[in-house]
Amino acid sequence: MIKMIRKGQIEDIPAIMKMVQDTVEIMKEENNDQWSDVYPTASNFEMDVENGSLYVLEEAGEVIGSITVDQNQPSEYEPIPWRKADNAFVFHRLVVSPRSRGKGEATKLIKYAEQYAIDNEVPYMRIDTYSLNKKAQKLFEKNGYKKVGEMPYHGKTHPFFCYDKLL
Repeated sequence: MIKMIRKGQIEDIPAIMKMVQDTVEIMKEENNDQWSDVYPTASNFEMDVENGSLYVLEEAGEVIGSITVDQNQPSEYEPIPWRKADNAFVFHRLVVSPRSRGKGEATKLIKYAEQYAIDNEVPYMRIDTYSLNKKAQKLFEKNGYKKVGEMPYHGKTHPFFCYDKLL
């Protein structure tokens, strides 16, 4: 099957939201409340499309994953001891269809984000994930990201872990 990553479009959002809903159910089973019925929403992805920062992984015409890549960093990032003070790219809302998990699809999307950063002459990535999201932590570490700090975020009980990678 031919897989490709392309810019996301408004028409992709229903498929993305189905993946998000399926992922929220899996997260609930794993006692991970990083995502819920209130985040992320279709409007988050609509803004990503408008900003030109949403990318989708497509296989045989079906969207099987998405990632948002931009330079928007929450204010909570400011006190984190990042390894570089320079500009950075950040990826957000990485999601892969549960049917496609375990096949390296999330890594493909991360590698795409990293190449995008390099192509835009900003060879530095930052990302965060909830401390209860063990799968994301393992994925980031497997892809060479280093944990550099923790922060409170989104009013959650547990901290978010911050990671970066020099490209």
